[in-house]
Amino acid sequence: MKIASLSPAVTEILFAFELEDQIVCTDQFSNYPEIAKDIPHLKDHQNVDIASLMEHEPELVITSTIIQEKLAQQMKDRGLSVVHQDYRTINTLYEGIRQLGLILSVEDMAEELVLRMQQGFKDVRRKAGHLPRRPRVYIEEWHDPPMASGNWVPEVAHIAGCEQFPIPSGELSREVTLDEVKEFDPDMIVISWCGAGTLADPALLKDRTGWDSLRAVQDDAVRVIDDSLFNRPGPRLVEGAQRLYGWVFELLH
Repeated sequence: MKIASLSPAVTEILFAFELEDQIVCTDQFSNYPEIAKDIPHLKDHQNVDIASLMEHEPELVITSTIIQEKLAQQMKDRGLSVVHQDYRTINTLYEGIRQLGLILSVEDMAEELVLRMQQGFKDVRRKAGHLPRRPRVYIEEWHDPPMASGNWVPEVAHIAGCEQFPIPSGELSREVTLDEVKEFDPDMIVISWCGAGTLADPALLKDRTGWDSLRAVQDDAVRVIDDSLFNRPGPRLVEGAQRLYGWVFELLH
């Protein structure tokens, strides 16, 4: 089956299924694993040119998250076979992986992937259970305006031993004010700006008016994570939890 994977998370899942040879094109952000960069990429994640997409003759198009909902409907209206998934929690991600496994006739590999993720999270949770306390952590998904990470990220943070900025699991990321962050008084700030990878500059956060008064900034407890480890609902969320746990352990010891 010729597959157009228009989500970097889905691309990673398809590689985990060992179906990379069936991917005829991807979105512009699909860059992992490294060989995914060799697959033809389509520009504009939310507004992919459908004519350009159809040149690759996909038999199935896969999109994900709320920002591609409109695009998915436009492609359906053009007669394309589209699967759109909108993961908001870790459990809905597991179900999405199983759904793709069923559609693509790789149910066993899908279940193996879910089990690997569950075991990975279990290992992090076990280690985090030995921490002396749960530090408060503010995780930021976007810079201007500042937006706190929602969706599945609060669950990942909890697994890693953190008390994350109070956005309930499953709720969308949202804009926040300095006063809200001050009231939360984070022990640590983690920058996970969409699309920035590890190139996000903490100075942009520290230079905001009033943000230099935050205890985490004054204590130099601002960290930058490759945003693909938090913002992509896929197998590497486990690696994101491991990375966050490592920072938390370092902070408390």
